[in-house]
Amino acid sequence: MDVTEKTLKEALRAQEECVRAIDAHRFEQFKFSHAEGFVRVVEEMKIYEGQSDDAFQLYRTSLLLHYSILTSLTETVMPKETAFLEWMQTPATMEILFNLDSSFREAVEEFCRVIEGSEDVIAKEAMRLSCGFYGVTSAKDFAAIPGSTFKVLAEIAERSSIDRDYKLTILSSKSWGLNTSYVFGDAFNQTFAATGDVEKAIQKEIEAMKSMLLKPVETQISIMKRFSFSSFNPAEYFQKYMEEFRPMVERAYKEGVHLANIVMLPTHVGDVGHHIGWQYYHICRDEANMELLRVQLEMLKLNMQKAFDAGKISSVFDVSSFATGISAMVIYRMLSDEGFTADMLTRLFTERFYHSIMAKQFDRMMVNELHVNDFLDFAYRGKGLAKKGWKIKGYEVDFTPYINSEILNSGELYAFPFCAITTKFAVLMKYVDMPCLLAPEPPSIVAMINAVAMAPEKPFAPVELCKGCATAAIQPNRCMHCKAENLGL
Repeated sequence: MDVTEKTLKEALRAQEECVRAIDAHRFEQFKFSHAEGFVRVVEEMKIYEGQSDDAFQLYRTSLLLHYSILTSLTETVMPKETAFLEWMQTPATMEILFNLDSSFREAVEEFCRVIEGSEDVIAKEAMRLSCGFYGVTSAKDFAAIPGSTFKVLAEIAERSSIDRDYKLTILSSKSWGLNTSYVFGDAFNQTFAATGDVEKAIQKEIEAMKSMLLKPVETQISIMKRFSFSSFNPAEYFQKYMEEFRPMVERAYKEGVHLANIVMLPTHVGDVGHHIGWQYYHICRDEANMELLRVQLEMLKLNMQKAFDAGKISSVFDVSSFATGISAMVIYRMLSDEGFTADMLTRLFTERFYHSIMAKQFDRMMVNELHVNDFLDFAYRGKGLAKKGWKIKGYEVDFTPYINSEILNSGELYAFPFCAITTKFAVLMKYVDMPCLLAPEPPSIVAMINAVAMAPEKPFAPVELCKGCATAAIQPNRCMHCKAENLGL
């Protein structure tokens, strides 16, 4: 078994355990212990010859510690508070690195001085977000697309003269990394709404951005307190996590794992309490929605093994590409079965956005459209693959599990038999605000961890690539404001 086959098996096991846990516990009250099976999957993950254990353990140990600490503090978490669980590991790792590398700390301080001198960038981007200039976008995106926090940081990084590796680390911490729950534009929007003072709103945004970089742990605790987080004591979590995770960071740092990877790898713990958690339990209490996760899993298992056997999956990156591509095709197949197109969906949510913002310009969070944007991109990618004959790298996807699903193909179970024309669309719409497992994130994360472990000295993030955004298909001028393909570093 080579590293590609190892990654494939681990990726499918991760997705399968998430689906299995949801299926088993969806009618119960969520407890962290429900994720024990997934934790075992991660615990059993091993490196292959040529992979770096120092890099691999940044993910594996972080997730195991995350689970151990959470279960020592509480049995469960309130549904609204699950949002914060995966935003606590990068802040802790950043502060550990500050102590290990004083030059990194000095570079972050210098970067913050550049932020102070970048009022023009911050004012322009904050006002655009407040007014809805970019429309539907992902405020927390791994790529520097218009409207993302990462794009603002990338513009500021262009002006900074700090070491390039430190620039990459700062950007990585807010790209694939999750350095605090800070999202650009919220401080501006809320301050302007309260005071009507643009200059004060700009300064509040600058202060928030600097705080996220200079005092990440304190900032994250402050954000959680602002939202009355009560499921456990965040300070106690951070104390335990930093104390127990420090040796792993020190080891990776000493062995030459790139800092951009060190700040990014530990944060991917979302399966515990987020994917296996309240939201998917409630979504999947509808049997059709649970069936979609089952069918998607069977589609992945069937097709990825066939593609591997045919030599189409020949690298770790192919594992992620096939998992996401097959899932995108499932989404598009369901849409097209009922006469919907990807562009119809994009127009619907674009029109909804511009109508909604007129009533709620200030009474909203910049992160609101995060998952909607992701879902639109998946539907749009599915459309592209469908045009190629429902193929990825020449492999034609086998839809047998979908075709054979009695629940998904029996609209009469949910509507008057001769009027059941949108039942599949309705199933998909329940996932629009929470598409993580349809994406699917577990296989993507497993592939990423294995890829980084093969070349730990090379920064995996930030990436420079065009996402082929769904929104740009109907609003092509968005591309004028995009930095995703050229970070200018």
